[in-house]
Amino acid sequence: MYSVATIPVRSLAVHRPSRTLWQRAAISLVLVGLCLGMAWLQLWRAETRGGNFERQQAGAGAAPIALGADQRDAEFLQWRPVMVRGRWLAERTLFLDNKIHRQRVGYHVLTPLQLDGSRAVVLVNRGWVPAPRLRSEIPLIATEPGPVEISGIARKFESRFFEFGKPQPEGRVWQHVRETDYRQRSGLDVLPVIVLQSNAAADGLIRDWSELQGPGNPAQRHYAYAIMWLIFALMAAGYGLLAWKRA
Repeated sequence: MYSVATIPVRSLAVHRPSRTLWQRAAISLVLVGLCLGMAWLQLWRAETRGGNFERQQAGAGAAPIALGADQRDAEFLQWRPVMVRGRWLAERTLFLDNKIHRQRVGYHVLTPLQLDGSRAVVLVNRGWVPAPRLRSEIPLIATEPGPVEISGIARKFESRFFEFGKPQPEGRVWQHVRETDYRQRSGLDVLPVIVLQSNAAADGLIRDWSELQGPGNPAQRHYAYAIMWLIFALMAAGYGLLAWKRA
């Protein structure tokens, strides 16, 4: 009786990516997307802050503008030298908290100035004052009672796009001064800019706006950050491809 030899048939195994491989691929995609998003954000900030710096430089050499009640174009006034005449509303003075000058904590002193012949006011950042030892105390600021003439640089009210919660201003010490908040709480007809006072006055305040105006064009720094995030994106993509090939 003849025996029939059986020939083993090699099973063809279909290679399927493991679950770990899919997880690595997903992580790589997320990292690439995150890095690209951060690079886009830095490019956007380079464009906006670089444009602001160029307008600031152009405005610094322009002739001072005499502020009036009818001037409501904040974009036009941004970083331009201005002059304004009026009377201080000393009882409406605010203190902007957590302002540092030469490693000392203090306040920026903001007082509305009522324009001559008008009910409109412009908020003036008069300068920096050190904080008292007790945080419950408010600094005493000397304010000239009669008509005054102020010169300085116009700047838009601050705005924040990302903030956890929205602390409400209380009393005379504020964390942020936004135009809408100030209008609602003061009830004043305020111009849409804050004047950074530059002329001398006998009030003992320090007027150093170099930190607000910046030492140079910030666009270059943001372009460097964008390049850094693009390199991170390439590294994340390379990690994903390497993990796929090894599997």
